[in-house]
Amino acid sequence: MKIPALSAPVRVAVIGAGGIARGVHLPSLAEMPDVKIVAICDLLEQRAKDLAAKYAVPKTYTLIRDMFAHETIDAVFCLVEPASMFHVATLSLEHGYHTFIEKPPGITAYQAESLARLADAKQRHLMVGFNRRFIPVVRKTRQLVAEQSKVTQVEGCFFKYGDAAFDKGSLCSFVSDTIHAVDLMRYLSGGITAKKAAMVINRYDSPVDNAWNGICVFDNDVTGIIKANYRVGGRVHQFQMHGVGVSAFIDLGMGAEINAQAKILSHQGAISYSLAATGKANETSVVLDGKELAGSDKFHRFYGYFFEDRHFIDCVISGDTPECSIHDAKYSIALVEDFLHSAI
Repeated sequence: MKIPALSAPVRVAVIGAGGIARGVHLPSLAEMPDVKIVAICDLLEQRAKDLAAKYAVPKTYTLIRDMFAHETIDAVFCLVEPASMFHVATLSLEHGYHTFIEKPPGITAYQAESLARLADAKQRHLMVGFNRRFIPVVRKTRQLVAEQSKVTQVEGCFFKYGDAAFDKGSLCSFVSDTIHAVDLMRYLSGGITAKKAAMVINRYDSPVDNAWNGICVFDNDVTGIIKANYRVGGRVHQFQMHGVGVSAFIDLGMGAEINAQAKILSHQGAISYSLAATGKANETSVVLDGKELAGSDKFHRFYGYFFEDRHFIDCVISGDTPECSIHDAKYSIALVEDFLHSAI
């Protein structure tokens, strides 16, 4: 559905002045000359005022309805906790604003479907913040693998030492956090839905589920593997793509070091079974540096946040459908539910 275009500058209101707003979205929006941030709203008045002062935003509010009543707005960035996101996004769309929401696209697939219907009814964009799709090294790796082979298998992992009862127990981390890995696995596969899924769920030193290991077959016959555990030695966030004669390994962080890099292996010559027997490997390799591809060592750029925000603003101006619209993102929360419902 083509949505009417807008002229720049795009007048943006931000709801939520917490860590994700301070750390990545405000720094990204502030670097765009065709964006004017008109107001920030947060229940904590001083937090909103502090962020507004840093980025020269003229107005702050503690109530969303007051901000909507008094400001002229084109687009809203909803940067609130997942348990509140549905209601905030609904309010934004009902007022006729193009809307960006942080993941997940609802805490259930039913919520995501409801938001998709509302966005259509209001003829407004609703984009979901799956920033991993916009990390330059991820996009380049996906392109280079596709140039060599059809993808046959993908894998994603998200390990942490953390609390799996997200947001004080409002929902589990597989829904609220690991969905990043599920979505990127789906994106790398090129599939939309899963034909089959199965998962093993465990609890380690936790009163709630905190470890998930799953496998699925996408509608394009690509195999997907997801691994997550929130009681391990530290943060590990990595992905794999495999096709006939090509393999890619994407590193988005291990421990305190936040990386964005990849290595692609391409097989050359005859089939080999044993490195010990031949003394050499028959592969060539290409290493991709994510900071170099992003043209920056700033986290909000090389980790994709700037580029997803830029894409949303471009779509608001052009009327084109965002790559990660609610109509696409809803399949990621549906896949999360497929995994959880298939526990064995």
